[in-house]
Amino acid sequence: MKLSSFIALAVLGLLPLSLAAQNKKPVNEFTSTSEDKAELIEEGDDSFKLRCKGLSGYEVIFEGSHGRSWLNLVYDSEQTDLMDAAFNECPGQFPVKANDVVQWRGYMEDGQFVPYALIYRMKSSVDGEPQETLIVIKLAGAGSTVVGSVPSNKGGNEGAEALADKLCAME
Repeated sequence: MKLSSFIALAVLGLLPLSLAAQNKKPVNEFTSTSEDKAELIEEGDDSFKLRCKGLSGYEVIFEGSHGRSWLNLVYDSEQTDLMDAAFNECPGQFPVKANDVVQWRGYMEDGQFVPYALIYRMKSSVDGEPQETLIVIKLAGAGSTVVGSVPSNKGGNEGAEALADKLCAME
């Protein structure tokens, strides 16, 4: 098959390139942003920065300032800045990380967990009503990016996992 034919078939979706098609079943691992399991690396009058356990070479940086909080990642000593992208996905005012859970989505290969996405829950206030949103980050080393979100009342965890599998799991 010519390379151009292969590319055309791949673009059309006729060649299965997803992890599922390669018989790699998505699995989850979990870490925490709990203050008692993290290292305080910076603290100000109205701000904080915690280094939290990550997986597969990633460190999770839990940051907060002026009543807002979010996650950034460090990979190979380079920190990603995911604040604005996460806030753009989280409607309303004063978005904050909603709990201590960090969900890593990936697959097992030779007994090792290989993550391709990170999912975490944010909460905010929309017209005075609480709103929860699950943020989906595609893991790509120092180039990791927020790729989308799912409102907790419109798909919740299952919707966020499906989004991660669709947008992040391609090899």
